[in-house]
Amino acid sequence: MKENPALGAQYGSMREIYRQSGIRLIDLGQKPISPEGRRDTNVLMRIYEAWKKIEKLTAIIVDERVDILDVHLAPANPVCAIAALKTRRPFTVTLYQINRKRSVKLWLTGQFALGCATALITDSQVQAREFRAWLVRSRPIRVIPNGTPTPAATASREQMCELLDIPNRDPVTIVGQVSSLITYKGQLVLLEAAKRVLVNFPNCIFLLVGFERRESGYKQLLFQRAAALGIADRVRIVGYSGPIGDVWSIIDIHVHASLLDSLPNALLEAMSLGKPSVVTAVGGIPDVIESGLNGLLVSPGNTEQLAKALLTVLSDTRLATSMGREARDSYRREFTVDIMTRRLEELFFNVAGNRSKRARAGSASAKSL
Repeated sequence: MKENPALGAQYGSMREIYRQSGIRLIDLGQKPISPEGRRDTNVLMRIYEAWKKIEKLTAIIVDERVDILDVHLAPANPVCAIAALKTRRPFTVTLYQINRKRSVKLWLTGQFALGCATALITDSQVQAREFRAWLVRSRPIRVIPNGTPTPAATASREQMCELLDIPNRDPVTIVGQVSSLITYKGQLVLLEAAKRVLVNFPNCIFLLVGFERRESGYKQLLFQRAAALGIADRVRIVGYSGPIGDVWSIIDIHVHASLLDSLPNALLEAMSLGKPSVVTAVGGIPDVIESGLNGLLVSPGNTEQLAKALLTVLSDTRLATSMGREARDSYRREFTVDIMTRRLEELFFNVAGNRSKRARAGSASAKSL
């Protein structure tokens, strides 16, 4: 898609990272996505636009002699599936959640795109089990957790505290959640827990960092709830488009109150930095966190458990330090960029090797005829 500079400036863009890494970007020439994610309501126009994408992608696959297509994001799945089938190329699909909207069209599209894939890639065993149960046509599924780089800070703690209006003169402990501002990420639950925590630790600041997506008005709802609870002066709710390492540099305790998730990158970033984490036992998180060892697990939506776990970490600095150390060790064993890269390479080489074997077999069969 064409680049939308405004969208990139607001949310950050992967394009510059790709360029700096020496990766060539090819523009299909399609119009950019709007900041609001609006789509053309004309069905015929949408079909025409999709077909143009398929034709252009097909040409690129042939011209560039692509061996494997790796597909990300649900809207890309059917387009890439058709292009791969047209060019007889294997393709893998990387995804972390099934779209469970009750729509026959979405169900059929998903079954087609995923059912034709050579292999599916996801980040947790929980998601892999869900995909197996959902798919009509069984496909090979490879669990490859995200390899998350350790975030680097470009601003000092003092600079970030000043930017976010956080008092930095007196001792202050910052409890932070880094995630999209959307209901299922559980920020409302966190605010309820924060009310209880602040009774015993009034010097805490609760920092909610993320952009409002797909739920217009949710950020304002969070502000209103914090005010209603009487804790607005101890809560900061912000979007930050700079390096996320700047935010992590001021977070003392990581919290992730999500009601629904797979394996959030924020948790892996916190682990890489040795931050003690209090997280909900959803998705693939229990596969990564052993409660009491490298973090604390709580039930999703349970305000009392969340508050109690945060109070435990705040009151026991030795436990907090120990969990942070164990979390960093866990990250280094399983979740670095290099480890993910090796796993992906192995999968792609196997897929490419199987394709080559089939091509040689087909050639031999043709000769024998």
